[in-house]
Amino acid sequence: MMNFTDGMGLSVWALVWLLLALRLPLVMRLAPWQRAGVLLLIYIMVLLPIFGWSLAGRLRGFFGDLSTTSALLLGAALFTRLRFLSSGNAAPLWNVRERFSLLLFISILALLLYPFALGIGTLDPYRAGFGSVSLLLMLALLSLWFMRRGLYLLPLVSALAVMAWSMRLLESTNVWDYLLDAPLAIYALVSVIKTFRVARKTSANFD
Repeated sequence: MMNFTDGMGLSVWALVWLLLALRLPLVMRLAPWQRAGVLLLIYIMVLLPIFGWSLAGRLRGFFGDLSTTSALLLGAALFTRLRFLSSGNAAPLWNVRERFSLLLFISILALLLYPFALGIGTLDPYRAGFGSVSLLLMLALLSLWFMRRGLYLLPLVSALAVMAWSMRLLESTNVWDYLLDAPLAIYALVSVIKTFRVARKTSANFD
């Protein structure tokens, strides 16, 4: 029988397949109740093991568990997509400033963590994720600073990550793995670089 942590890890990867399914023209043309039934069927299908592997399990086996940050962003993207297909309203749950601040934060974390995790240098910030009080205090202070600036997505992400880590909802016992993962880090870096390039190009056009 599948344990809870496996179920959580696979369910988050299943959200990826659901988002891909919502891009299919056939699914897009369905009535809302039909679309909900198809998504439920796809969710079950990607979790069911075929020859010992499920579609969600293959992605999990290659990349590992996705973070709670990825789960939140994927869930929000799925909700926005469903709302758009049902009513034509595609307004995201968070504005551009909130989203960019989070992606910039994830990008900085990735640049600080992953090179050292690969053995570059002697510093090992990943070790602080195994219950370091200073790390939890830093996240709390950073969240308060963001809230004072009117940004609430990062505090939400931090709170969910620490809560999920304290409950051991994923296999990892390191809080960093609840904040970010490799696919999210790549997505964040590409998005931030693209945003800076667009901003630079726009600024150049006004000069």
